Amino acid sequence: MSDLGTLPEGKTDSVQQIIDAAAQCFMAKGPEKATIDDVASLLGSTKGRVYHHFRSKNAILIEVHNQAMQSLSNTINPLIARDIPADQKLLEMAVAHANVIMDTFPFQRSVRLSVDIYLLGSSTTEEREIMGKLIDARNQYENLFRDVIRTGIEEGTLNVPDVAMATRALLGALNGLGDWYRIRPDQSQEEREAIAQNLADTVIHGIKA
Repeated sequence: MSDLGTLPEGKTDSVQQIIDAAAQCFMAKGPEKATIDDVASLLGSTKGRVYHHFRSKNAILIEVHNQAMQSLSNTINPLIARDIPADQKLLEMAVAHANVIMDTFPFQRSVRLSVDIYLLGSSTTEEREIMGKLIDARNQYENLFRDVIRTGIEEGTLNVPDVAMATRALLGALNGLGDWYRIRPDQSQEEREAIAQNLADTVIHGIKA
C-alpha cells in the first residue's frame, strides 16, 4: 500500500476521485509538501487528468476545505431545529461534530494542517475570494454553537462567563481530534461513536450549570 493511503471504494466521479486523492495526500504529507504528482500517483493516472479539472493545487485544497465544511454543516443544521434543552442540544451537536471529524478524517485533517496565510498568500484573486467565503461559512458555523450556548445561559442549563471563549474552547477540543485521532482499518463505527460521545461528554460537562 502507498504511504499516501488508499482511496475510498465506490467513487466513480472523476472530479470527486481527484478531491478524495488530494485529501489523502494533504493528510499524509501536508498541504505544502503534497504535489499534483502525488495526487496523480495515488489515482494511478497522469497529471493531465488532474489539471483537466483543477488548474492548481490550491484550487483542489479549496474544494477540500469546502467539502470538509459542508460535511459539518449538513450534519449540524438538522439538530439546530430540535425543540430540546440547550445543554442536550449542544451535547448532540458536539457528538455529531466529532463523528464527522472521524468519518471525513482526510478532509478534516487536511484543513487542520492548512494555514490561512498559506492559502491567502499563494493563490489567485479568485481563489482568495472563494477562501474568504469559506472563512465566512466557518464563522457562521461557529455562531450556531454560540447561539445554543446563549440560549442555555438564558434557560439556566449552561453557565459560562464568556460565550465566545466557551465556543472556541469547545470547538478547539472537538477539532483537536484532527491532531490525535488516527484511522484504524479494524476500528468499528461503534468505537468511533464511543470516542465522539466520551469527548463530547467531557467538554460539555465543564459548561453545564
